[in-house]
Amino acid sequence: MSTILWVVIITLVFITCMGIVGLAVFGINRRRKQIGTRRALGATRLQILRYFMVENFLVSGIGVALGAVLTIGFSILLTSSFNMPVMAWYYTPLGMLALLVIGQIAVLGPSSGAARTEPAIATRSI
Repeated sequence: MSTILWVVIITLVFITCMGIVGLAVFGINRRRKQIGTRRALGATRLQILRYFMVENFLVSGIGVALGAVLTIGFSILLTSSFNMPVMAWYYTPLGMLALLVIGQIAVLGPSSGAARTEPAIATRSI
């Protein structure tokens, strides 16, 4: 049973990472002209990278906070309804931290690609 649970956890984390990468790529492609304009106005590659990393951190932070509230709520419900053992207090903060770190790693590739966008290429019409 433990092995099955670990396989499910790893699969869900992988799917979550792929979803974050997909959303980051979609957002970057949708805002290609904005990135080119910012680069033409003097934004450095580090500033572009930081912009997408902070944006992802805010979105992930909201999702992780909502997930933590639901986790604690369901834990209380399950322990009181089914006489299950209480979940250790450190699982929720460790899970939150792990998901935030995984989210930042997942968006690093697409955002570094956006930071390499040249202003002349990004702002031209297709």
